[in-house]
Amino acid sequence: GYPLESVAEVGYVPSSNIEQIPRLKSCEPNTNCVSSGYLEPPNRYMSPLKTLSDKETAYSRAVRDLSALHNKVEGIAKDSYLHIEVPGTAPGSIDDIEIIFADEGIVNVRCEARVTLPPPPFCIKKNCINGNMDQRTRVEEISRVLGLPAA
Repeated sequence: GYPLESVAEVGYVPSSNIEQIPRLKSCEPNTNCVSSGYLEPPNRYMSPLKTLSDKETAYSRAVRDLSALHNKVEGIAKDSYLHIEVPGTAPGSIDDIEIIFADEGIVNVRCEARVTLPPPPFCIKKNCINGNMDQRTRVEEISRVLGLPAA
């Protein structure tokens, strides 16, 4: 079964007469947010993911696999859009993860914290880009669950 139609359109721009292709908005400056939008600066950019199957199959599998793991998964099937709420970094807070399955096997992603925290003074992970590490980790976890590598 498909999830409920999404009500939390956090960074989602649906397809319409003006926007032919649905997309995810860019991250706002000074937020805990990462996105695969090509205009993002390095501290907010994350590579899109890729699928090996067609868009509809990948979307259906994502709905199934994420619904089994997360309590709140919402989607808009016509745009191959999914919205997942996951626990945030701040106690009791929520992060919104959004996924759009685009053409040519590309999967665009966005993760934004509803509660913005100051960035840590440095990062300890090898080759890391300081900024929004928790949001990066959440997207990486989703990509592992779905078996979708970085594009």
